Amino acid sequence: MSEAEISEQDAISVGGRLSGRSVVRAHPANPSGNNRVFRLDVAGGDSLALKYYPSQSIDGRDRLGQEYDALSFLARHGVSDVPRPIARDSGSHCALYEWFDGEPAVLQQQHPEDADQLANFLIDLQQLRDAAGARDLRNASAAIFSPSQAIAQYERRLHKLREAAAPYQDLVEFVDESLAPSGMIAIRRLERRYAGMGWNPDSLLAPEHCALSPSDFGLHNAMRGKDGRLRFIDFEYFGWDDPVKLVSDAAIHPGSGFPDSVANRLTERLSREFAARDPAFAVRCDVLYSVFGMIWCLIILNDYLPESRSRRVLAARGGDLGAILAGQLDKARRLHQAICQRDPELSSR
Repeated sequence: MSEAEISEQDAISVGGRLSGRSVVRAHPANPSGNNRVFRLDVAGGDSLALKYYPSQSIDGRDRLGQEYDALSFLARHGVSDVPRPIARDSGSHCALYEWFDGEPAVLQQQHPEDADQLANFLIDLQQLRDAAGARDLRNASAAIFSPSQAIAQYERRLHKLREAAAPYQDLVEFVDESLAPSGMIAIRRLERRYAGMGWNPDSLLAPEHCALSPSDFGLHNAMRGKDGRLRFIDFEYFGWDDPVKLVSDAAIHPGSGFPDSVANRLTERLSREFAARDPAFAVRCDVLYSVFGMIWCLIILNDYLPESRSRRVLAARGGDLGAILAGQLDKARRLHQAICQRDPELSSR
């Protein structure tokens, strides 16, 4: 069943079957290009969340399994800031979860303590690294476990974008004149630093130094309750990853839009946590942070790729693709500028 085919009546029927309760009404709740979510009002006054996922035959990833397994693990270990999983139906590409009341944090004015709430959640996650079932969790989406893997991912994404860029002169100029030169500087600096220390960039990160990461994490995946508390949703990419990537994901993610001072504070808090157990963390963070920043710029530009799923969904809904692409390019430019301001060497020629 595709997103376009999911009706409120479909959601009521599936939700009732999965919950074993009478569903009174289904309300579409912030549908996006990746999935559709319904708030189900059930008899007795409660609400549940029914989430539809893309088929693996379309997307290539088991988003349903990744998220449901992650949230099941977190629920077993008492994490209450994430939705409790209730039931799933792989055949219908959907799952039923606890519903969180509140407003999307990204649509509200940022609170001074938002970054600390994000940091506290990520730090608390690391206390579960040795918990029962932790080693059975999958790797995070696009996980990185060595500098060579980070470089390869950057180069692969850059190559794909360049193949699609020809019809878009403004994109070509940004990639050739700004993004690619900065990426090359970051990579060459990493290679020199590793060579100088006698380290092998192909060496994989030891399991005890890996982190549990939501991967795609920020205020865009948070709901704010009336008490100001943030609760976190969307764990389709959750799993094991390099903590440097986790730190950069949390601080850089365009879905949060943190000012530089807040992003730096978040980076410092998380870095202290990981450096305490990994003597090499500080060096790896110093040379990898900007590489991950360049990767984020490329991720923002994914809608330019012909195979982009969100692009196909947008076209099916009659959206203005040109306006969307222009907006994404502007986001990538602003993120690139912010990364270069943090690391001025990336702008040198």
